[in-house]
Amino acid sequence: MFIMGKVSLADKMQIQTLHKQCLGAKAIMAAYPEKGWALSTVKKICQRVDRTGSATEHKAGCRRLKSVCSEARWQI
Repeated sequence: MFIMGKVSLADKMQIQTLHKQCLGAKAIMAAYPEKGWALSTVKKICQRVDRTGSATEHKAGCRRLKSVCSEARWQI
């Protein structure tokens, strides 16, 4: 059994390039069987490319907000 970790930045860029050439997730996987990418992962990257135009950038507003602690909270 082959267990794949995270997809590298170079792999994401490669998937983005192939997807922009009108290849679907299955065709991308067939082109690089040695990579061991999961179909769901390639589909998610393709969806991100469709949504944002980039495989590495996220849609605006989808990240978790940083919490802010005021100094008054820590003063007893």
